[in-house]
Amino acid sequence: MPIYALQCSAGCGQERDIYRTIAERDRDLPSCCGTVMARKVVAPMVAPDIGPYQAVAVDVATGKAPVINSRSAHRDFLKRNGYTEVGNESVGRKAGEVRGDFNLRGDLTRATREVIGSKR
Repeated sequence: MPIYALQCSAGCGQERDIYRTIAERDRDLPSCCGTVMARKVVAPMVAPDIGPYQAVAVDVATGKAPVINSRSAHRDFLKRNGYTEVGNESVGRKAGEVRGDFNLRGDLTRATREVIGSKR
């Protein structure tokens, strides 16, 4: 659903954003200064393209690490070389996941026997 910007029709300068479907964009608009607020046309948020960067991986086509200049060049580079982007995945444990190979009881027993055995 899009966000619509509204502005006071009476001219007080108050602005407000509403979140609605396209079909409901003009339904039950809020009031300000005794009049219904008017929809205001604003520029959408556009994410800028990425800046150039030197790739860490080697391109199979050239045998060198290329300079990537855009998102589309980044996607094409990954696809052409069969690479997978890493680093954007969420961090944290999955339910029931245990990290490491733990044998706490065995480790403590072995360490205790080593200490006791070395004192005799």
